[in-house]
Amino acid sequence: MSKINERITLAVEAAKGRYRELSEAPEEGLETAEKIFLTVGAVILAAAAIAAITAFVNGQIALLPSN
Repeated sequence: MSKINERITLAVEAAKGRYRELSEAPEEGLETAEKIFLTVGAVILAAAAIAAITAFVNGQIALLPSN
């Protein structure tokens, strides 16, 4: 679980750094394709985080004693 958190953290920090670079030089701006790739990347990261959390929770539920 910590590897997923580390990867998500690294991806978020990279995106923040890229955003800072672009906001400091607005004349360069984001191209449409780059906006699409960043958005798709964010959606993929969110889906991966949701899948990891769901898998973890389902694993913990399976460990509960049944009556």
